[in-house]
Amino acid sequence: MLIVAACFSLPCIAQHCGYDFASIIVVRPHLEGDTNVVEGLHITLLDSTNLPVLHYENSANLFRPNSDYEACAPWQGAFMQGHQVCFPFAKNNYVLVIGTGHDTSKMKVLIQDERPRTHIDIRRRKWPERFKTQVIPLSEFDKYSLCGVYDNTVYPTQHERPDFH
Repeated sequence: MLIVAACFSLPCIAQHCGYDFASIIVVRPHLEGDTNVVEGLHITLLDSTNLPVLHYENSANLFRPNSDYEACAPWQGAFMQGHQVCFPFAKNNYVLVIGTGHDTSKMKVLIQDERPRTHIDIRRRKWPERFKTQVIPLSEFDKYSLCGVYDNTVYPTQHERPDFH
């Protein structure tokens, strides 16, 4: 009986939501003066040494379009029912889910335009515009908890945090 009592006195850590200990980083690449998202970009999360973030030696660093329902549905399962995006509050931006314990204040986002040049614009006689590579430092405020909000259409405001943007 003493062993049973000791087990119940230990603090319990149980998963209470599908995204316990998970956060999201949302990137909205756009042109100056234009709010439309630039599609087809290669966006990577970099660690403090400017290398792609690894999770147990596996790549866990590529952002994907939030509107890519086909890529999202298999791993989000029942949460996806009725949604055409993975995280409705993130709209058509690029998203990456990471562990809440990651210190994003030491991370950066690498944005590269690796779209293939498949055709020339005959009217202007030039290739479609390419964008230069950019590295953008993050802060701790650039990640947002997913627990309890993953299916919200609006991300709730949080005390002493800037609004989701």
